[in-house]
Amino acid sequence: MRTRFFLLLAMVVATLGCANTATYPSTSAGVTASSVTPDSEPIYSVFLIGDTGESSLNPREQTLQILKSQLDKSGKQSAVIFLGDNIYPSGLPAEGRRSRKRAERRLRAQLETVEDYPGRIIFIPGNHDWHSSKRKGLNQIQRQERYIENYLQRGNTFLPDSGYPGPASISLHKSIKDSAKNFNIQLVVLDTQWWLHPHDKPLSKGISSETKQKEKIIADVEKIIRAHNDDEVIVTAHHPLFSYGRHGGNFPVQTHFLPPVLGSLYVAYRNTWGYHQDVANYNDLKDGLLKSFERKDGLIYASGHEHSLQFIPHQSKNTNQYFLVSGSASRTSYVKKNLANAFTSRTKGFMAVRYYKNRGKSIEIWDNKGNIIFHRYLNAN
Repeated sequence: MRTRFFLLLAMVVATLGCANTATYPSTSAGVTASSVTPDSEPIYSVFLIGDTGESSLNPREQTLQILKSQLDKSGKQSAVIFLGDNIYPSGLPAEGRRSRKRAERRLRAQLETVEDYPGRIIFIPGNHDWHSSKRKGLNQIQRQERYIENYLQRGNTFLPDSGYPGPASISLHKSIKDSAKNFNIQLVVLDTQWWLHPHDKPLSKGISSETKQKEKIIADVEKIIRAHNDDEVIVTAHHPLFSYGRHGGNFPVQTHFLPPVLGSLYVAYRNTWGYHQDVANYNDLKDGLLKSFERKDGLIYASGHEHSLQFIPHQSKNTNQYFLVSGSASRTSYVKKNLANAFTSRTKGFMAVRYYKNRGKSIEIWDNKGNIIFHRYLNAN
C-alpha cells in the first residue's frame, strides 16, 4: 500500500504539469469541422445514441425528439443503435419493486421514439443495465431484453443475446449490383460490461473459464473483421477505448486542488489504475480490440459511457480509424475541450454516420436543439 502511495505521489508532479497522462490515439492530422458534402444522397445512415437512461417520457426527452425527426427522414435505409445505460440507475427491476415504474417510464421514452420507425433497431446493455455491476446484473439485463423485445415485436432488437458477450455480427446494408462499388455495411455488437462484470455471467458452449471466453471474444472480432475486409465495418459497444472524459482520466483543473495534493492523487489514480469502469482498468479489453482492428482501414468504433460527444481519429498500421463517443442523450459531464486531434462537446445529443455509394462517409454530431455542431466527411477507404 505504501509503495502505491509513493508511486502516486511521484506522479503528482507530472499530473500538475500537464492536464493528464492518459494514452491517446495516434493521429497526425488535426480535426476540424468539414463543409465538404458528397455529390449524392446517403445510401444508408446509422444513428448512435447512448446513456439514454434518464430520459423523460412526458414530455419526451428533447434529445429523443430530435432523434425521432431524423429517423423519420431516413426511413428504412437506416439503423439506430442505443449504446447502453438504457435505464438509470440500475437497469430494470422486477415487477412490484418500488423503482419499477420509474424505470419503465425511462425505457418507454426510448421505445416510443422508435416504435413506428421502419429501420433497424438495436439496444446494447451498459454497466447500469447490469444492475451497476451488482450480483443481480445478469437477471436485470435479461429482464430488460424481454421487455424491449416484447414491446417492439420486431424480433431480435437487444444484442448480444441473453447476457452473452458477443460479438454479434449483422449485415446492415449491401449495395446493389450496378453501383460503383459493391460493399456491405457490417455491424459488430459487443457487450463490454460482460468483460467487467464481477458476478454471474454466461460462458459460450465448450468454454470452461472467463479467461478462455475473453480470448474467444477477441478472436471472434478479428475473424469477423477479416471476413469483411472489403466492407465498411462499425463496431458498437458501451465502453470507449479512447476518451477525453472522466473515464479516460481527464478532469477539470480545480479537481487537483479539492483538496490540494489529494485532489491530484485522485486524478493520478484514475489516470493510471482507474476505477472499475475507467479505461485504465480495462486495458486488456482495449489492447485486445485494438490489436484485432489494427489493419482495418476506415473502421468505426462507437460507444457511450462518457456523458459527452467525442470524435477521435486514430492511425494504426497505416490505416485510419475513427472512435466515436455518443453518451450524452440524457446526461452530460466534463470532457476536455479545444483539442487539436479530436472534437469534443459537453452537450446533450447523438451522432449519425452517413454512408455514400462512392464509399465515402460522413460523421454528424447533433445537439438536442436540432443543430449539427460538427460534421466531417471521410473519403473512401
